[in-house]
Amino acid sequence: MLEVNNLSVRLQDQTLLEDINFKLSRGETLCIIGESGSGKTTLLRALLGLVPLSLGSVMLDRHVYQSPEQSQIGLPSTQIVMQDPIAALNPRQKIKRSIAESLYKSPLQAVEIDHAVLQALRDVELPESLENRYPAQISLGQAQRICIARAIVAKPDILFFDEPLSALDAIIQKQIAQLLDRLKKQNNLSYIFVTHDLGFARHYADRILLLNSGKVEEYQDVNLFFQGPESIYGQELLEAAYILGSLPQKKTEEFRVA
Repeated sequence: MLEVNNLSVRLQDQTLLEDINFKLSRGETLCIIGESGSGKTTLLRALLGLVPLSLGSVMLDRHVYQSPEQSQIGLPSTQIVMQDPIAALNPRQKIKRSIAESLYKSPLQAVEIDHAVLQALRDVELPESLENRYPAQISLGQAQRICIARAIVAKPDILFFDEPLSALDAIIQKQIAQLLDRLKKQNNLSYIFVTHDLGFARHYADRILLLNSGKVEEYQDVNLFFQGPESIYGQELLEAAYILGSLPQKKTEEFRVA
C-alpha cells in the first residue's frame, strides 16, 4: 500500500533523513520511535508534503512521488492528528467548521457535508450538539476526539499521528487508544504513529521503525523488536524504558550485547 524507498531529506546543507526504507500494508500499524531529534516528526512531515524530498521516492498504491515538486503535493488519502488538540483547532471556529475543513476539496454538497460531520462526531463517540461549540468550551479529551473526527471525515486510507496521547491523562489516553483501535478495525485503516511511549508501541504496533540521527536503526516486527533489539541503540532504548517504568520490569542484561 505505502512504500518508502531510499528517502532522504536535506535542508540548508544539513541531512535530516538519510536512506529511509519501509512498507505499510493496509490495516497495519507502524510505530516510529527514537529519542528526540532522531527524525521522527521530519519523516511525517516529508510524507505529508510539508518537507520536500531530496532523494528517494514514496509510493501510495499507484501514486509515486519522488521529485521535490511532487513530494510537496503530499500523499492522497492521508490525514494527520497532532499532539496538542487545542492548538490544532482554530479558537474562533466552531467545531462543525473545524471538522468540515478536511472536506474543502470534496465535491459534496452543503447538506452532505453537514451529514458527514455529524456522522464523524458519532464515530468518535461525541454528542452531535458539540458541533456548535468552540474549542474553549470543550475538554482536552473531547478536543482530541474532534481532531480524530476531522481526520476520518475525509475517509482516508492512512492516518498519521504525532504523539497523539502525550497531552492527555492516563484514563483519557486509554479511552482514545481504544477508540483508535475500533476505528482502525471498522474502517480498515492503516496507522503511522510517532511516539516516545514504548508501552503503547508494543501494544498497538505491527511493526517498529527505530530512527537514530535521521537513519533507520531497526525496522522489524513488533514482537521481534521487544524480544531483543538487534542494535546497541535499540537495546539501550529498551533498557531506559524498563528503568523509567514505561515498560514492565525486565532484566536489563537480556538487552546487552556480549
